[in-house]
Amino acid sequence: MKIRRTRWYRSLTLRLLLVFWALLSVTAASGYLLAIWNKPKAELSPLKPEIYQTLQPLLSDALTFHSLQPGRLIAGDYRVAAQLSNTGSEKLLMDELLRIKHGSTLLRMLGQEQPQQIPLDERLLMGPFELNGNKILVTRPLGPAEYVDKEKLEQESMQARALTVIIGSGVLAILLGIWLIRPIRRMILGMREVAKGSAKPDLKRLPKRGDEVGELARALSQTALDLAKSRDAQRRLLSDVSHELRSPMARMQVALDLTETDAHEDDPNWQQLRRDTERLSVIIERILSLSRLENGLIELNKESLDSGELVQQLINDMCYQKPEVEERLVKLGDAWPEIETDAELFRLVLENIVRNALHYTESTVELSCEVGRDNMCVIIRDHGPGVEESTLVKLFEPFYRGDPARHHKAGVGLGLALSQRTAVVLGGSLTAKNHPEGGLKVVLELPKR
Repeated sequence: MKIRRTRWYRSLTLRLLLVFWALLSVTAASGYLLAIWNKPKAELSPLKPEIYQTLQPLLSDALTFHSLQPGRLIAGDYRVAAQLSNTGSEKLLMDELLRIKHGSTLLRMLGQEQPQQIPLDERLLMGPFELNGNKILVTRPLGPAEYVDKEKLEQESMQARALTVIIGSGVLAILLGIWLIRPIRRMILGMREVAKGSAKPDLKRLPKRGDEVGELARALSQTALDLAKSRDAQRRLLSDVSHELRSPMARMQVALDLTETDAHEDDPNWQQLRRDTERLSVIIERILSLSRLENGLIELNKESLDSGELVQQLINDMCYQKPEVEERLVKLGDAWPEIETDAELFRLVLENIVRNALHYTESTVELSCEVGRDNMCVIIRDHGPGVEESTLVKLFEPFYRGDPARHHKAGVGLGLALSQRTAVVLGGSLTAKNHPEGGLKVVLELPKR
């Protein structure tokens, strides 16, 4: 299947450039607008009594009052900022610099009924002072305390502005990150299903886009379908071959049983032939069982059972078959819960694990139980040398046998793989790790119901 290529105008690179350009533009515009919006605005406040008392004697003489022009020094640092007269050709006069920068504020101050004060840049504007219908505004430099208050107001405004810009940029960055990460996360989830070996992976979650991410999703989708088909074909081939071998192998065993005589008991070649035939039969049966599990062909027959009683029965049966293992098999604890599961499959998992532990170690094998709220764990631990960390993940792979030196007497490498698949069918899991005090610890976790 040909994967559709991405056209340049749908390119993710172009989209990212546009998005980053838009993000920078929005951030710059937001900063500019917020700078205007959050610009510290000084508020009018009533004139302090001490200032009024200082200026009132100087501004009570009518002749002096009418002679005051903008820029004139009255006393100390006090200067006239504006004059509003009810006579003459020029009724309104302002300090030129103040008119350019703060003309609207001067007009607003002249319209007040009572004297007010307001900080402007580095100066304090006061007024209006009125005499015989004429008004003037006065300024002086800010005092130390007034300057500190002004700086504090500007600092708070700047912090609020910076915080607003940071939050706004953060929200935009989060939205951009979600836009980029969400399709990638969906691809990861889809590929995890494929990695788990799902026969029918759910690929609907893969993003359908026209850019490089969409192209990658389509390539992964096609790869997943090809892998699923290849895996299914491999499973069918293995199952079909095993099924075809089952009948002739059964006939061979029947033929061996019919032709066997007392003389064959001491014949090593005959005995080797019988062992090989039995071994092949076991391999075929386990391959077929594994195939049925992987293809969902086994129906659960759930029933309520005492897990401790089932484990004890398993130990008794194994000791009956091989009395020499009686001292090596130990069941720990009495708090084994009653669970609802398939008894045969539950026993199959436990038996495979216990037989594997008995086969590869000469130590004691302990079976214990941990009970949770909704599940239970059966722990099978041996006291052998354990397993190398690098091979722990391979223990449940079909046909894997960990110790090449023992291959001549080891199993077929399907027991643990079959056990893990069975645990999944039962709604649980099967894991293995080395015990801190030595030996291998295999944990079978199953739901109680």
